[in-house]
Parts: sequence; structure tokens; C-alpha cells
Amino acid sequence: MKIHLERDKILPILSAMANIADRRPIQPILSHVLLDVREGKVRILATDLEVQLAAQLEISIETPGKTAVPARKLFEICRALPENAQIELKQEGEHIRILSGNARFNLHTLAAEQFPGLQAGIPRLQGNCEAESFRRALSVASVSMAQNDARFFLNGVLVEITGQQMRLVATDGHRLSLMHIPFAHEGAQGGYQGILPRKAVLELLRLITGNSVSLRFSDTSFVLETGEQQFSCKLVDAKYPDYRRVIPVGHPSKAHIQRADFKSALQQIDVVSSDKNPAAILVFQSGEITLRSRNEEQEEAEIRIPAGFQGDTVEIAFNTRYLMDSTQILEDEDIQVSIRDGNSSAMFTGPETDNPLYIVMPIRL
Repeated sequence: MKIHLERDKILPILSAMANIADRRPIQPILSHVLLDVREGKVRILATDLEVQLAAQLEISIETPGKTAVPARKLFEICRALPENAQIELKQEGEHIRILSGNARFNLHTLAAEQFPGLQAGIPRLQGNCEAESFRRALSVASVSMAQNDARFFLNGVLVEITGQQMRLVATDGHRLSLMHIPFAHEGAQGGYQGILPRKAVLELLRLITGNSVSLRFSDTSFVLETGEQQFSCKLVDAKYPDYRRVIPVGHPSKAHIQRADFKSALQQIDVVSSDKNPAAILVFQSGEITLRSRNEEQEEAEIRIPAGFQGDTVEIAFNTRYLMDSTQILEDEDIQVSIRDGNSSAMFTGPETDNPLYIVMPIRL
């Protein structure tokens, strides 16, 4: 194998591949990328047996072939080279030589035949949607993903498809975020549910570009295609809990606040809130909301912000970091907060729509 590459074209691909390749692999081959050179293109593949990324790039080929190269080292070498650098890769026995200008590198390779592949299941449905809409909905849901929870099905995002609509949902048991988008597809009569694992979600948020993405879902796997890249992953083998039971219905009291005011107040409150227990009491009263916090050293903070609120005074304690996430999820300048009492969850939405939707459970102080 002998090929010539442009550093600036291969670098973004190798960056994504290095994220996929396992840094502490159970098999040495999983820390490598597969280079498959033929027919004027190099096909690059990385996997950790749970997620997989494949990409193609047109290149200048002298000799076709394929080999497995250490992913992180190849990426770091290319990143260290100057912009617009030309790179030559040449397979020599069990090593690959990398030449660029006055630089020379020699890396150990593994046999391409050892490289495993992730097999996608038979699609139950497939279709297309706007890339930015899918990325936005995935970003909204990912805010509430659990991390290393023993209930492993919470360490990911639920994809629920009904009719021509896709809903993405996540909860860690303390808050829930949800957004739905149009999804034109064929198949899956009666609906579909699948759970994207956490690593897949984080990689997708880095990868999704362009105007449109093609999505395929099976009972066990998910595939996304965008441009010359194909991302696939195994789905979490579990049933997601009924998230609809968490969504409050009929909260009688509504407060309207400016997102900028709310974000600023939370940032100020966070200065004195406890690192171990970042909590604040929100006091809803006529015409305003008061935020109060106190830490272990008995330091205190109180900030008042105007709010469109009418009704009896209600005090609710929340995790301030969870409240801060509402200002990331919601993009409208006006946020609507729906509440019932001091022991019930609060629902954050836009002024005119509940898409996206964010729910935060209260805490006890």
C-alpha cells in the first residue's frame, strides 16, 4: 500500500476516528483504524464494537492495500504537521512509513484481517430528516442523560417514532428533557422505540453536519449517513421506562421570566451555593421570583428578578445546575415555568409551545 494524502482533508476524519477507537481496548486491534485503499479512495474504519464510524476520501493511489494503524498516533502525527502539508503513507511489512516534508515516522501496524466490523441489523424503518433539527433534538435530550447509572438504560437517549414524528427523550431520575421533530420514513407500522447509548449520542453531536441525514433503525442497531461518513452503533438492550408519567398535567400556576435575567441570577446564586449540594430556593410571588441560596459556611445570596406571575406564594428548592440547563435547552427569550406546589416538579417550556420541554424535580433541603 502506498498513497498520498492532503493533511487538511484527512485530519477531521482522523479526529473523529480517534474518538471512536478504544483507548483501553480489550483487543489491541480496537485502538487502531482500518485503512482500506482501492479504486481511487481510502475507506477508513474505527470501532470499539459498540459504536463504529466509516468514512471515504478520494486520494492519489500508487499501490492499493489495507492495514490497521494506531488511531491516536496517526491522528496526533497529522495534527502536528503544518497546514496544507502533503503526506505519503507506505506499507513496509509490519510497519507503515509516514513521510511529510522533512518529517519521517514509522508505526507498527496490525493485519487488516484481524479488524472486526459492527454488523447492522435488518432495518425496521429508514428515512431522512434535517441534520440541524436532529442534532438540536439530540442535544436537548442529552442534557438529561444519566452517567454511569446502575439503571444502564438511563445512560442514553430514547428514540421514539410515531407516525412521521421522532421524539428524543432522556432522564436521569432528577430531570427530563424532550424534543420532537418531523421524520419522513418508511416502515415500522405501529411505532418504534430504541435507546441510543451515551457514547453514541456524544459522538453524533460531534459528527452531524450538512443539510440532511439518512437514518436507519433496526431492533438492535442504528445507522446514520451524512456525506461520506457512516456512523453505526448497537442499541441498548433494554426497555425504557414510561417517561410520560413524569410529565406534569394541569399545573395551575404559570410564571413568565426573561431567559437572560434567569441565567444571570442563577450564575450569581451559584457563587455561594454549595459545591456538594448546589441548591437554591425559588420563591414565586406576585410580579417576581426570588432566588435564595446558603452554603455550609452560612454564606447567603438573594436575587430578585421580575416575572409574570399571579397567585399564591410558592417556594420550591431545586438543584441550581439543573435550572441552569433550562437556559441552554430553551432558546426563546421568554421562558414559561409551570408549577403546582413546593413538592411537585417544575416544567420549563417556551411561551407558545412545549417543544422542547424540560422538567426538574424539586429537592429537599
